[in-house]
Amino acid sequence: MRTKVLLICCMLAAFALGISTAAQEEPNPKREKFGALAFLPSGAGPAMVGAGARVNVDLFVHSYTTDAEAKSMASVLVEAGPDALLKVLEKTKSKGKITLTGRVGFYDLKLIRSHKTQEGRRIYAVGDRPVGFLEMYVSNRSLDYPFGILQLDLKTNEKGKEEGEGALIYSAKIKLLDGRSIDVESYGIAPIRLMGVRKL
Repeated sequence: MRTKVLLICCMLAAFALGISTAAQEEPNPKREKFGALAFLPSGAGPAMVGAGARVNVDLFVHSYTTDAEAKSMASVLVEAGPDALLKVLEKTKSKGKITLTGRVGFYDLKLIRSHKTQEGRRIYAVGDRPVGFLEMYVSNRSLDYPFGILQLDLKTNEKGKEEGEGALIYSAKIKLLDGRSIDVESYGIAPIRLMGVRKL
């Protein structure tokens, strides 16, 4: 099943081309932590449950990707393709992670950016998704979907706190179609919806 997320595709298109608008770029903040309620589709990763299940997740941002780092990764994607980008991400130090609340580990994020929007800001992140032993052993087709893509849209409420919603594509394939446009394909499941996102 193919799932296209318009906003994420637009984000990746900008990322692939190395586009950075200084007026919209958010200054790199200090470490941040967000909490959210994730609505899980069927098959969303190991040990997950049926569609509609809910679980609390925490998002940790240790640091944000610099313009230079983002442009370097963009050049790799445009000039050498998604496989080369994956190798770069695998070697890149984690800049953040998503965890199931109260548990250790889940998903490391290697590229994290923050941009101002008319209503607040948007955070997006890309990582090389974790591959379990069983998945690797059986050479599942899911191995062709090695990326994870996260997006959060945040607003500031009347109390001055950031809140919003977002989505996580757990298993994604990135295709560079014509050197300028990006196609994102999800492996058989809809994106994980992140509701009630709040800065902690």
